[in-house]
Amino acid sequence: MNSIATSIVIIPGVVALLLCLLFTYLHQQSRQAYFRAWQVAWACYTVHYALDAFRYFYPPAPVAFFFSSLFSVAMGVSIFISTRLIRESFRLRWYDWALALAGVSASCVDLRIHLHSLTGVRPISVEVVFLSAVLLYCSAAFYLYAHRRGSVAFQLLAFSLALWSVLMASIQSSYPLAEMFGSVGHVLGPVPQMLLGIAMVMVLFENERKAVQENTLALSTLGVDPRRLLSADDLLPSMQSSLDRLASALSARRAIIYISERWRGLLPSVARGFSAEFLDALTKSGAGEYICELAYRQGGLFTVRDLAHTTEPLHLGSTGTFADLKKVLMEAEIRNLTAVSLQTREHAFGVILFPHAQRKALLRQVRI
Repeated sequence: MNSIATSIVIIPGVVALLLCLLFTYLHQQSRQAYFRAWQVAWACYTVHYALDAFRYFYPPAPVAFFFSSLFSVAMGVSIFISTRLIRESFRLRWYDWALALAGVSASCVDLRIHLHSLTGVRPISVEVVFLSAVLLYCSAAFYLYAHRRGSVAFQLLAFSLALWSVLMASIQSSYPLAEMFGSVGHVLGPVPQMLLGIAMVMVLFENERKAVQENTLALSTLGVDPRRLLSADDLLPSMQSSLDRLASALSARRAIIYISERWRGLLPSVARGFSAEFLDALTKSGAGEYICELAYRQGGLFTVRDLAHTTEPLHLGSTGTFADLKKVLMEAEIRNLTAVSLQTREHAFGVILFPHAQRKALLRQVRI
């Protein structure tokens, strides 16, 4: 394996595969649709480099050439769609199909040139020009979004796509200016991809920080007029809305805000994905109070894995309370549990319960 094959195919292909794995992880952490789009994009790009490697060692391979071009087009279309997914849910538009058709047409033109080229000069690739234009558009779209949000992560993402667009165009173009950069284009090709990976990790952390701030504010104010005196029943819709918002940010189907007995006259307990009977069982058995005290004593965050084989972490309350807790949770088919304390510096109001044992950044102590 020579150095040309390594710089043109192997290294960019390995980088594309690593980025595909990175975006898979980011999607698992955030469940954001645009991370899924980028996962699909880099899966297609990895296949593109695999087919390029086949072409390099077994030329001319016109079929591999055509499908390699198609997967590259699919990568560009996926990134194009991701520019909308940062603002809205997934839905194919007519211009997505038009862009895909234009990319397939460019690939067909390149295949015809590839089959009929008799000279040693490599012609300009229509598909590369198409991809460069798509990446440049996506760069502009992400930059405008970054400017509106004041996001450094999306600014880096926009810069990386613009750099990638220039390098991609320089690799296969035969213009004199491009020849100055074409010799290093293959070597520098993975650089914008790595910058994209760094930018998307920054996007994840920016989103998590924003979600924490928004949900903390929602729990702090409950979206009600502080000048009015409200009862616990009056606050029930606001508490339910806050829980739904928090659960959606965490991609959690089930969650509970359990308010301790001392504060239940002011704030109601609410549940998402659980029956009212389960909430009553937590209250009547004393298991809810036990979890509130346990989370508070554990520094604000208490996690249980494999509840059936867990022993009592701290001796609190009366004997048998932990056994009652296990019984209530097991009857609800909860095997793992995360409890986040709702507290100020002086008081603990209750806990947020999630029926899993993930210690994500968003599940850290919530202060109201």
